[in-house]
Amino acid sequence: MDRRRPGPSPVLPFRGFAVPCLHQNEVRMNRVVWIVSLLGLFFLSTPVAGAQVRPPKAPGALIIADQYFREGAFDKALIEYQKAFEADFNPAIYYNIAQCLHRMEHYQKAILYYELFISKNLSSPLIPHVQNHIAECERKLAEAQKLQEAHTRTAPGLRKVAVVSEPVGAEVHVDSFTGAPVGVTPLMLELDTTPHLIVLKKAGYKDISQLVDVGVPGMTLLRFVLEDVHRKSPVVPSSVDAPMTPGVLPDGGQPPAAPSHDLTKQWWFWTGLAATSVLTISGIMTGLRTLDLQTQYKDTGDASVKDRGERYRTWTDVLIGGALITGVATGVAILLFPWTSRRTSTPAPQNLSLLPSCGPSGCGFALSFTF
Repeated sequence: MDRRRPGPSPVLPFRGFAVPCLHQNEVRMNRVVWIVSLLGLFFLSTPVAGAQVRPPKAPGALIIADQYFREGAFDKALIEYQKAFEADFNPAIYYNIAQCLHRMEHYQKAILYYELFISKNLSSPLIPHVQNHIAECERKLAEAQKLQEAHTRTAPGLRKVAVVSEPVGAEVHVDSFTGAPVGVTPLMLELDTTPHLIVLKKAGYKDISQLVDVGVPGMTLLRFVLEDVHRKSPVVPSSVDAPMTPGVLPDGGQPPAAPSHDLTKQWWFWTGLAATSVLTISGIMTGLRTLDLQTQYKDTGDASVKDRGERYRTWTDVLIGGALITGVATGVAILLFPWTSRRTSTPAPQNLSLLPSCGPSGCGFALSFTF
């Protein structure tokens, strides 16, 4: 009996490996096909869904519009006809819209829609009928224009003059200061084209008159503001002071107010005081910090502490210098303040001077007094 172990078959491992692999590839391919199919259906259905958004034809709107038209509710019928046109875009509805506008006496718009109907329906048998409607609308427009001209037309050679006043109720005289007035304001006059004198009178107000030329075409508007006889004329202040007579006070019986010499009411006093205080306090704080850093440097010998101390010392010098400058400037202004206020009336001699000066040790300011 041959007990040798048979050798491995070259086919069985290949068949046993290929079958499950082929099955997995088919499953994957089927999944891909299904996914692609579903995506295709989705994209194909999107235009169809978008096409369904368009409103369908609206026979109901036409039925409602016809019902309103038969009842004489032309404004409601016009709205429904417009809805039907927006839903269907049928050019035949132009005729229905024009009919509503014609009945509503909107002749200009009715002509427009009649012409739109003709341009979009060239073979319609209603065209002669529509042309008759257009002629009727044009005739109505001409009659309305003539009626409007008749209302605004005046007699030949006359012009309309509207006279208004504030307050109303003033008597109006034409070419005369006396006699019976032609009316009271507001008043519409018809005068010939020659110049005319218009006079207004009202009890308690000053008479006012104006020469008017009404020869220009159209209506002339005259507006008058009457002045009350009991009202005093306003006093217009003058920019130039009038000379005062000795012993006579100006209007009101009170002497003119003297300019204020109170130092505490001067803005520069408080500004200088505040600036000097802030700079001094800041300089003191930075100086204390400089001393603290100097002590730390002596104890530790750290170079960074020394650099910080140098920076604080620089800031201290700047702040103290600014405090000195603002303090000196404020002090000088305080000293000059009494003499400056007196110069408005009587010039005073120069008793104080502040001049720059330089010496061997440096430069500064020299303050001198004259007694």
